[in-house]
Amino acid sequence: MRLLILAPAALIMLMASPAFAQDWARFVSAEDGFSATFPGKPSVQTTTWTTEYRQTLPARVYSAEDALGRYSTTVVDYRGVEKLHIDAVAKCRAAKGDGDSCQNDFRVDVAGAMDYAAWTFMRKDGVKTTHYMWYFLEIVAGKLLQLTNPDLSRTFVVIHQHDGRLYIHQASVKPKMPEPILFMQNLGFVNEKGLNIRYKTFYTEGYAAEWQFPTVPKPPRTERDQTADDYAP
Repeated sequence: MRLLILAPAALIMLMASPAFAQDWARFVSAEDGFSATFPGKPSVQTTTWTTEYRQTLPARVYSAEDALGRYSTTVVDYRGVEKLHIDAVAKCRAAKGDGDSCQNDFRVDVAGAMDYAAWTFMRKDGVKTTHYMWYFLEIVAGKLLQLTNPDLSRTFVVIHQHDGRLYIHQASVKPKMPEPILFMQNLGFVNEKGLNIRYKTFYTEGYAAEWQFPTVPKPPRTERDQTADDYAP
């Protein structure tokens, strides 16, 4: 899916810029399951990510910059989040908690991960969201944001979930600079051998069946007569 389209004048300006001559190259992290094009080899920082439901997960940030702006791909490892929620429930119950205070939020934490990541950008003081949409890359579902910052610089973001990880791919460019098309359009997903992955149907984290609309077969559900007291099996 094409993300950005540069006007001819903007493209000419980009190609004439000294920054364009910098060595952009494809970078692959088989360990974190992605590839991207950076201006030079990115630096790697180990960090943590706090989920919407207050679980702390390991993460890495791959980043680089040039004369036009800053570029980064953050990879958050959600594969251990279920155990963290189970442990949190056990701790809550051991402390005599009950009801909703001890519910297991694992599924909603994973299902809402992209929306929460998008919200961390939109909630910043003075930031104006100029575009927000559902998006896909290599048939992997995601979110796309474009924002204008208080200093009039612009931030472009795509967010995806794939194979137990959350990917936040972002670029910020200075005021009046061209859109960072080279960086934004070259995110990809790779397997453990570094080979590129492309799906034949939409990949949405948590759903393993062939994508169909309307959904067939239906997920497990209950059906209720509003005049009765019980749910039908």
